[in-house]
Amino acid sequence: MSKITMNAIADAAGVGVATVDRVLNRRAPVRAATEQKVLEAANRLGYRMAPVAPFSAEAHSARVALRMGFVLLSKSYSFYHSLTDALRQQTQPLHPAGSEPRFYWHDIDDVAAVVASLHKLAQEVDVIGLVALDHPLIRHAIEQISRQGVRVYALFSNFSPCGHAGYFGLDNQKAGRTAGWVASHLLHQPGSVGVLVGDHRFTCQESCEISFRSYLREQDSTRRVLEPLKTHESIDGGYHATRQLLEEHADLALIYAPCGGIEGVIHALRQQPQRKVALICHGPVKEGELALIDGTITVMIRHEIEEMVRQFVRTTQQTVESGAHFSQVTLPFEIITRENL
Repeated sequence: MSKITMNAIADAAGVGVATVDRVLNRRAPVRAATEQKVLEAANRLGYRMAPVAPFSAEAHSARVALRMGFVLLSKSYSFYHSLTDALRQQTQPLHPAGSEPRFYWHDIDDVAAVVASLHKLAQEVDVIGLVALDHPLIRHAIEQISRQGVRVYALFSNFSPCGHAGYFGLDNQKAGRTAGWVASHLLHQPGSVGVLVGDHRFTCQESCEISFRSYLREQDSTRRVLEPLKTHESIDGGYHATRQLLEEHADLALIYAPCGGIEGVIHALRQQPQRKVALICHGPVKEGELALIDGTITVMIRHEIEEMVRQFVRTTQQTVESGAHFSQVTLPFEIITRENL
C-alpha cells in the first residue's frame, strides 16, 4: 500500500494539514469534534497509529510549542514595521525547532490577498494573528479556518462574530472619547475639525471616530466635525487626505487621525507652517517624538506594542492549554505630549 500522507487525510477530513499534524502527532489540542473527524478520516484511509491518551497540558512541557503566522498591513507604515519586529522576536521561542513565525503584509483594501494568505497559513500554523478590515469575505475565511481548528486572533481591530478566537486591542470607545476630551481643551476659537481614518470597515477606527464625535457633540455642539477622509493606511494617503482638508477648509482648526499614514499627515502640515492646525493622532509613529517636539503633533495616543505582543504570547499559550474559546484582552494606551517624552 502506498504511504498515506497528511495531505490525503486533510482532504478526507475537510481540515488543514496543520490540524492533521496536531491530532496525529499530539502537538496541541484541537476541538473534540475536529479531532474525531481527523481520526475517522485516517482510519478510513487505512492509516494506523498507536493509541493515544487525550491531550493533557500537564503531559507537555510548561511551554507549548506553537506555530504562528500573521497577516498584517503594509510595512511601509512604521507602526506595522515595529509590530512585525516585536511579534517575530517574542513568538520565535514558542516555535518547534527549525521553524519560525510566518508573515504576510497587504494593503488594507486588498481583501482577496488577505483571504488567500489566511487560507495558506491555515495549512501551516496553529495560530494566526490578523489585522484586517471587517469585510464579509475575510469573516467567511476566518469562519472556515476556525472550523479546521486553527485559532485566529484579531489584533488592534476586531471583527463581527465569525468564530475567531479573540481580540487584542484598545478600548476604542475610550480612546476616541479621550481624543474628544483633548480636542475640547485645545479648541478655544471657532473652526472645523477634520477626521482621518484608514478605511470605514476598520472597526477600531470607526469606533474611535464615533466616540470622538459623540464627546464633541455633548460638550461643544456648535463645533463642525467634518466627514472623515480615508488614508488607506498609507503615507501617501495620509498626505493627500491632509492636503485636501487644508485646501477645502480655510477654518480647519484640528485633525483627529486614529489611523495609519501619520507620516504623510505630518509632512503635509509641515509644508504649511503658517497654518496652526492641531493634530491628535495615534502612534507610535516614525520620528513621532520630533514631530511632538516641533509642535506638528499636539498629542499622541500611543499603543503599547511590546505589551500587546507579550499579552498575545501569554494568552495564546494559556488558551491552547485550557481549550478556552474566546479571549478579549483590552490594552492600555499612553497620552503623549512634548512635555512627557
